[in-house]
Amino acid sequence: MRFVVAQRSGRRGEGLGNEMIPWAKGWIASQALDAYLIGPSMGINKRRYWRNFRTSRLDFVLEDALLRLPHFAFTEEDYLATGKIDFGAAVSQWASSCEIAGRRSFVVSVGGMWGGYGSIRSARLFLLSRLLASRDALRNIYEVISKLDRSKILVAVHMRSGCEGFRTPTPGTSQRGRFNFQIPGDWYLWVCKVLKERFRDRVQFWFFTDHKNPDCEEAIRRFNPTQFAQAGLTECSDLLLMAQADLRVCSVSSYSMAAVFLSDGPYVWYEPQLTLSDGLYTLWGDEKAQKKRASPTALSKQFVRKAAAARYVGEHLPLGFLGVPMDFGDPLPECLVQLLEQRLCEHDSRTNLLEYGCVAQFPSRMDRKQVEQAAWLAGKGCGQ
Repeated sequence: MRFVVAQRSGRRGEGLGNEMIPWAKGWIASQALDAYLIGPSMGINKRRYWRNFRTSRLDFVLEDALLRLPHFAFTEEDYLATGKIDFGAAVSQWASSCEIAGRRSFVVSVGGMWGGYGSIRSARLFLLSRLLASRDALRNIYEVISKLDRSKILVAVHMRSGCEGFRTPTPGTSQRGRFNFQIPGDWYLWVCKVLKERFRDRVQFWFFTDHKNPDCEEAIRRFNPTQFAQAGLTECSDLLLMAQADLRVCSVSSYSMAAVFLSDGPYVWYEPQLTLSDGLYTLWGDEKAQKKRASPTALSKQFVRKAAAARYVGEHLPLGFLGVPMDFGDPLPECLVQLLEQRLCEHDSRTNLLEYGCVAQFPSRMDRKQVEQAAWLAGKGCGQ
């Protein structure tokens, strides 16, 4: 038999955002090696995720037993040595060099947060499928989505509480490059305020938190007083709802990062947490691997600097940012406003052929008479 073991994070496992990366790695490796995926086990996770995914309370026994057998461990050093970013390509190259792929039976272990989200993009649909199949997820999603106005922007706000290891920063200390701390509640209120002022009645909010707290309750009171609490398990459905929103206002947590990863859409990040060097913000810029000359962060810096310089001399290179930093008092970045305006246009069913909408004939397909008639109709529609 051929097994890939996706190792749980820590002895008893960690939060859902942390467990998703080794889970994705394990699935990718199982596909690349044509093997059976085991783990990450949820049975002894202190957050009791076995309830969400309907797994055995004893699933950790098989994971631990396989890891006690002679096995091949695919490590961060092995990954970096391949020079690949995609996890599947890296595993395949490593397995070929170790002559693993041709074996009839083996156990390969993968795990850890290294490699990051860029390495596991090919597992996004796999992760979504598991989350959608989890207990209560579809019912919870329907309860929320059915109450929303589809013509408005949906902003998902994740307000991670100070429970379970999340600390409150010491006043006056820098948080740049740090993780696992609680963002001040006033920051969320500020971001929601400027969004509301800019989009007025075209925006709606939904707030997510791991534990009830005064900051979240105040935000709900101000920006979504009709929000209701759900009765079922919400760890997976909340993540999916955040991923489906038009914009995410993030906490400094792996849960928010997972929602951003699954969405592939815009998000607002707490500016004081980001590393800042030579006018460029990065999330992972302090990592040793990202300081290398050919790292994704180094290549990104080159691209952004080149694009920014080109704009000064009147050239136009594609430059858009899904993640935007904001601090207290900052206005909405114009690039984010443009993205959200586009989302509002996409929400309009009147321009969607599938929903009885219409699409104007393009001028390139019209003769001169049709162009003149279209111009006349447009003027008449404007009251001219």
